[in-house]
Amino acid sequence: MEPMVITLGREFASGGSEIAQRVAELMKIPLYNKELISIAAKKSGLTEEAIAASETQRSGSLIYSLYMMGNTMPLADQVYILQGNVIKEVAAKGPCIILGRCGDYVLRERPNVLRVFVYAPLPQRIANAKARPDAKDQSDHLWETVIAKHDRARASYYNYYTENRWGEAKNYDLCLNAALGCEACAQLIVQAAKAMEANTPHE
Repeated sequence: MEPMVITLGREFASGGSEIAQRVAELMKIPLYNKELISIAAKKSGLTEEAIAASETQRSGSLIYSLYMMGNTMPLADQVYILQGNVIKEVAAKGPCIILGRCGDYVLRERPNVLRVFVYAPLPQRIANAKARPDAKDQSDHLWETVIAKHDRARASYYNYYTENRWGEAKNYDLCLNAALGCEACAQLIVQAAKAMEANTPHE
């Protein structure tokens, strides 16, 4: 049977990253987030900065011109394919959690994948955003704008590269409101993963 893999998409500043970290601790499995960028960079020869930038930028920007390197495929498309291959490789190695990067779609044909999406009420997201180490001191109204911008970027990337809609419940096995608390959400994900494993036919 294929190793259990949990993919977790989340709204910006929802607390999804912290929930994923807690699930990794509870299940004693690796969490892949920025590590995917590092692995992709080593495989491709591109810098981590270029890969990270391509995750949020579209064709036509300066970064594409700088990194085209004679290749007709835009950098973002190259990176999507590259990271998709990396996601499939780490998923094949053993149980793990994949944070973002269309992991649910990349592994759509693979059995034993629990697809999770985390959302949260706006006031909680504003509070989370304010608590970030690099957070600017600004009004809640401006934070709303920042959060909406990040969500649009994530939705745009996901909707562009997949046949699904970002955050739409039917595309996931489990959608969780982070207002339930990090520990409660993590425990629910662990229980859902166990249930899926128990119900997945053994080869």
